[in-house]
Order: sequence, then structure tokens, then C-alpha cells
Amino acid sequence: MAFITRLSRLMRADLHALLDRLEAPDLVLAQAVRDMEQALDEERRGLVRAEREIERLCEQEAELIRVLDQSNQALDDCLAAGQEELARPVIRRRLETERQAAGLKQRLNGRESDYAARRRRLAEQESRLADLRARAALHEPDQETEPEGGDHSWPGAPSSVRDADVEVALLRAKRQREASS
Repeated sequence: MAFITRLSRLMRADLHALLDRLEAPDLVLAQAVRDMEQALDEERRGLVRAEREIERLCEQEAELIRVLDQSNQALDDCLAAGQEELARPVIRRRLETERQAAGLKQRLNGRESDYAARRRRLAEQESRLADLRARAALHEPDQETEPEGGDHSWPGAPSSVRDADVEVALLRAKRQREASS
């Protein structure tokens, strides 16, 4: 049994090593950047939805305040006229509106704190994305530099120096020689 366990562990280690060699860090980082960009886009859309919800709740709050003002004016009119029977339903409506306004205020405060937390989270994610992009840029192959480890060219390999570069260098060398003569 111990032999089978050791053999299975060895095979798993070899498989993981093979997968590690197959993964290209630049491709993995590029995919991570794409995934993070998608997550950021979703977070931004959620932020816009939260902002719209806050605006809607603010509009409802303004409407409730307007209804409360009307109720207070109607109550003043009823009491000034000595109509207590008319004042009772107005007071009932005012109390209900005040309770609605208090509940709405709590929801609004909750949404605003959620919105602030989302903005902080979005800023953190944007910072992480910038770091990840910088890391990915380090892994991108630089086409103008030579490969690491020196010159790996062999006879018959295509030259990385273009003919136009050679011609420009020749003209510069001639001009420098003429200037020094």
C-alpha cells in the first residue's frame, strides 16, 4: 500500500511539473488582466445601479417631505377651524408618512454606506489591475531587445538587422569620415 501511495504521489508531482512548464506566464497574466477587467466592469455597473437606487430613494424622500408639509398645513387648517374630526385622519396620515420617511431614511443610509464601500472596493481593484498590468508588461516579449543568454543565432538564420539599417549606418560612417578629413 505504501508503494502505491508513493507511486501516485510521484506521478502527481510529475504531472504538476509538466503543467507548470506548459503554462506560459505571459498568457496567464494576460488572462488574469482580462478577468480582472471584466470584474471591474461588473463592479462599475453595480456602482451605477447603486447610484440610481440612491437617487430614487432621495426622490422618494423628497416626496414624503412634501406630503408631510401638506399634512402639517392641513392639520393647522383643521385645528384653526376647530375641526378635530377632520384633524384625526390628517394626523393618522402624517404619522404613517413619518414612519415611512424614517424607514426610507434607514434604507437610504444603508445604500449610501454600501455605495461608499463599493467605491472603495472599486478603487482597490483598479489599483490591483494597474499592478497586474505592470507585471504583465514585464512579461511581454520585447521585440527590439536580444533574447536573454546572449546571441542564439546560427548560420543561415534570418538577420534581425534590416538592409535599410545597414544603408543608414553606412551613410553616417561616410559622413563622419568626411567630417574628420
